Amino acid sequence: MIYASNITSLNFLELLSIKGAPVADEHWILVQLQIKTQIPHLDGSELPQAWKNRPYPKATQYFGTEWAQKFISPFLKIPSCRIPLINYPQEHNLLINPIHPDFRKLVAVKAAHPVDFALNPNH
Repeated sequence: MIYASNITSLNFLELLSIKGAPVADEHWILVQLQIKTQIPHLDGSELPQAWKNRPYPKATQYFGTEWAQKFISPFLKIPSCRIPLINYPQEHNLLINPIHPDFRKLVAVKAAHPVDFALNPNH
């Protein structure tokens, strides 16, 4: 499973909220994908109860695992629990199933950019 976001800043907000401050000490590659199909989406009411809770309920992991193992779709838009959905309706996370049979024909890498949060500009 690849966990992504459709907005760069949301991608890093998700990463920071999951891994904490050590994220800033790492070097990252931001990969931009082109997805050549309509992407199904779910809203919060279609996700397991308490999907926004921390620590994350096992039900959300089971939900994602079942979606991936049944090859329901290669991509799935889901809401982020990090931002108020009412204010940012166009921002979402994306589950990507790279073992789905249609994955390779529906996705292409558009660009890859190094990302470094180091405070030293010469780093």
